[in-house]
Amino acid sequence: MSRQLVRLGLLVVLVLGGCAAPPPAEKVVIAPQVEPLTLALVPVYDRSSGVVLAQALVEHYLQGPHYRMSTPLLLTQQYRAGTALHTPDPQRLLVTYHNERSWGSLSVTAGQGSIINAFRIQREGERGYALVLKRVRICLNTGADRAPVWQGNRWLFSSTQPGRFECSGQTKGSLFQLGSGLPGVLGPYAEAGDTVLYARDWSTLQQIASLLAHQFPHLRVPRVY
Repeated sequence: MSRQLVRLGLLVVLVLGGCAAPPPAEKVVIAPQVEPLTLALVPVYDRSSGVVLAQALVEHYLQGPHYRMSTPLLLTQQYRAGTALHTPDPQRLLVTYHNERSWGSLSVTAGQGSIINAFRIQREGERGYALVLKRVRICLNTGADRAPVWQGNRWLFSSTQPGRFECSGQTKGSLFQLGSGLPGVLGPYAEAGDTVLYARDWSTLQQIASLLAHQFPHLRVPRVY
């Protein structure tokens, strides 16, 4: 009987001690800060600016944080950059890549009314920068059995072995890793279908923006006041 009383007393002490303990400290979550920026574009004089733009985009997707893509690494390690194919449509660019066995490509489509905006993002100790391109789509392709050809008003890819595509601006799916918070961290600044480029280096995105504006003169670059 005495042992039971002792055990009961210890249980009461433990329960009271647990009730008296202070609650665990709540983690303070700081909301991301998104600040619009003005792009300072630089002149582009390279006659092969289309190829330079394609290489800059491939390198960006390869080196940039939070992406989940396989084609940039393949284009860099297994293919050689070729030329920009001629098209009568000034809203489209396609640069070929090839090796002994297959073809790849990078294409950019900037429709009428396309806009490019820039932002600084600060969140939980990470500072980054983003370009939000509206009505712009970037597609990378590898493993095709031939180069695409222009037909009518679009690029026609192989019907037997078109290869693998990874494209931005999709309403479903994303080129960013799950859990990265991108592009959702941009809030109302980015909508479904927008192309978002993210980097920790501001100069990288400025270079890409300058090449895009040179390649597509109708691409509007608003100023932030």
